Formats: sequence, C-alpha cells, structure tokens
Amino acid sequence: MSPEVVLGIFSVIIAVSYAVQTVTGFGSMVVCVTIGAHLMDIREIVTLAVPLSFLQTGYVAIRHRDGIEWRLLWRRVLPWMCVGMGLAFAFLGDVDRESLKVAFGLMVLVLGLRELWRLRADEPDQQSRISAPASTLAIFGAGVIHGIYATGGPLLVYALGREDLGKHVFRSTLTMVWFLLSIVLMGNFLYEGRYDVDVGAKLVWLLPGLPVGIAVGEWLHRRVEERRFKFLIFGLLVVAAITLLIR
Repeated sequence: MSPEVVLGIFSVIIAVSYAVQTVTGFGSMVVCVTIGAHLMDIREIVTLAVPLSFLQTGYVAIRHRDGIEWRLLWRRVLPWMCVGMGLAFAFLGDVDRESLKVAFGLMVLVLGLRELWRLRADEPDQQSRISAPASTLAIFGAGVIHGIYATGGPLLVYALGREDLGKHVFRSTLTMVWFLLSIVLMGNFLYEGRYDVDVGAKLVWLLPGLPVGIAVGEWLHRRVEERRFKFLIFGLLVVAAITLLIR
C-alpha cells in the first residue's frame, strides 16, 4: 500500500480509538497499537498518537473539568504513580521486560475477568471500593509498570474503577492523568529527536480523525448508563491484557 493509503486507513483507526477514549477515559493506545501495528511500526504509532492524545485529553479535561476529582488526583494518583515511575527509572532499568509484560498481562486479565464476573453475577458488593492500601498499591504498581514498559494504564484503570466514581468523574479524572503524562512523553520524544517535518505532515493528515472521534465519543458517553459503563471499562481491560500477552 502507498503511504497515503496507509495514513488514510490509520486516520480511521485514530477516529475509532479516540472515540473509545472519549467514552471511557482510556483505551486509545490499545486500539491504535493493536490495529495500527498491521500497518506501521509501533514506535511510529506511539510517536504519532501521543500528540493527538495530548489534544484529545486536553479537550476533555478542560470541557469536563468539573468532573475531575482533584483531591484524589493530587493526593494519591499522581504522587504514588510518580514514586513508582521514579523507582522504575532508578533501579529497574535492567528488569526482564518480556517476563514482566507476561506477568502484568496475566494479572490485568484476571482482575478484569473477575470484575466482569462480579458485574454479570450482580453481586451485592460489586460497587464496593477496594481498601485504601490495596488501591494505593495498585496505583504505585501502575507507576512502576509505566516507568518500565509505558503500559501502566490498565492497573490504574482497575484501581480507579473500584473507587465507586461516577462515569463523569471517572473519565475526567483519568483523562487529566493521561493529559499530564502526554506532556512528559512529548518532551521526551522531542529530546530524542522524533519530531521532524515528515512527522508533522503525517500529524496534519491524521488530525481530521480526532474531532470525529471526540464527537462520536461524547455522544456515546451521554447515552451509556453506569452499569454498562462498568462493563465497558473492565471489558477493555481484558482486551488490553490480551494484547499485552500476544504482542
């Protein structure tokens, strides 16, 4: 396929992936990498997706800032994720990443399937929060995994998914996390010299898919009721885990 055809197809993938992320607050990279890997290199996908993620998360975070749980964000999520990422950067650079990916994927798969079963069985305590230490450990673990493999999102989603947050608060708070992390990632990519005129031209080509995805995602988000929203969240976690295991 010609580069123009590849970018055209990838722009549709971008629209779908950011529609998913606008609905739930996460999942864009799962869709982009899983489907886009059939068209282009994963490194290139990530390089292109992060600036688009910055725009999408920035839009959602600003428009729906009334839903951001700032206390949870600043007191627990960001501090513990930063501690975990710092630990990973400082001491775990030589860890066997392939083994870690498999172990992490299996853990997220089990957690996601467990929550789907609880929802399907309509257990009385299905909406109960996990304990504060367990939640903190999950957020810290998300930071460690993100520092090593840049895929700590599923563990953070699991932790916040059990915080008994409404779908509006869940999406807005999670989106702000990705917005801040995308700034860090773009700074790192700029330092590595990933962005040049060619990448800029590709981003311009892909940009029209972004507002389409956001518009579709906003429309769907307003129409998904809370219980189905939970099914969607943990269903995407299962998909994310499977993609980690088979990549």
